Amino acid sequence: MDVVMPGMSGFQATRKLSKDLATRKIPVIFVSTKDGEADRIWGMRQGATAYVTKPVNPDTLFTAISAAIAV
Repeated sequence: MDVVMPGMSGFQATRKLSKDLATRKIPVIFVSTKDGEADRIWGMRQGATAYVTKPVNPDTLFTAISAAIAV
């Protein structure tokens, strides 16, 4: 999920997914250029399982994906 998207922010989309019983167990990983601590905290508060910043370090992304699907 990216933070900046047309029509709805990634924060809004993640919040909707995490509140819906049908989609709440889908892990969401943010991958975004927005690298501020406030963005990271807000993304996690919306229900994300991880927040990775661009440019993406492949090992970091792989670790986040592995952790998300291990749950």
